[in-house]
Amino acid sequence: MKKSKIISLTEAMQEVKDGDCIFMGGVVEDRRPVAAVYELIRQGKKNLILLGTSSLVEDMLVGAGCVSAYRGTYTAIGAFGISPNTKRFVEAGKIVVDDIGHVDVCMGFVAAMAGSPFIASKTTFGTDVLNPAYDNVAKIRGLARNPKTLPAKKYVLMDDPFYGTGTVQLHPALKVDVFINHVQYAGEEGTVRMDGSLVFDHFACHAARKVIITAEQVVPEEYLRRDPNRNQIPCTSVDMVVELPWGAHPGQLLNFYDMDVPFIMDYVGKSRTEEGFKQWADAWVFGAKNQEEYLNKLGASRLEKMRALPPYGYRPRTRGGAK
Repeated sequence: MKKSKIISLTEAMQEVKDGDCIFMGGVVEDRRPVAAVYELIRQGKKNLILLGTSSLVEDMLVGAGCVSAYRGTYTAIGAFGISPNTKRFVEAGKIVVDDIGHVDVCMGFVAAMAGSPFIASKTTFGTDVLNPAYDNVAKIRGLARNPKTLPAKKYVLMDDPFYGTGTVQLHPALKVDVFINHVQYAGEEGTVRMDGSLVFDHFACHAARKVIITAEQVVPEEYLRRDPNRNQIPCTSVDMVVELPWGAHPGQLLNFYDMDVPFIMDYVGKSRTEEGFKQWADAWVFGAKNQEEYLNKLGASRLEKMRALPPYGYRPRTRGGAK
């Protein structure tokens, strides 16, 4: 019989060390590991290096002073605007930023998954991603707990030796120390099933030294293996599993619940100032010692109004408000 990988959220987040390069699954405010980030903030993590985007969960870490650098491609919370904490910290020079191409994030993880040190592309030609004046890889590498997690160079240009198509960019494989991913279902041994967009997650899980899965529901492995074509991450790639209902709130989780729009609007509004973010964090992060207290504070009535309705997988809205 194989060993269960289920542990507590507190234990799982203790595996994240100061100075680690981390990548978090989902995208913008969809299927984000929010409860896990709350716990990282409570544990007082420092000098984390963010990879990919700086949206809802990453912006929370920035505001809490947990981040020293960000290598990414998208800095906004969707329709709610530019990530407010990240904007403030970048403008104040409090974190180091290195821009990489959106498609190159995906390809960088594909290269890591394939065991290749780099991949060739032309996707960022004509952009400042290739401007040496904005190349901050060396600075970020110097901040990392494991410098070899970051590439020695941001890119290399060379002539296409196969088809003679001209110059191509060699983009390094993207590696991370810890990948944290919130999903709909996970088995006790680590098999993962995600509904909706997979984003980069089914690639990123193979690029990380440690993979931590938080799941709305932990179900028997036998149940997941009845339909293996619906599973995206194998148990062999997962180190830890945490059962965490409503773990993506205030974001959305397809087939479980929709986003909490007033909550996100309140977060964005308060986070435009340092004092406002502290007020928000005192109320919702430090004002609850765990996920159970957080959900009790939100209240059952509020949560029920966000439950997804079949067959949509979300909460349909009209112009006049939610149905």
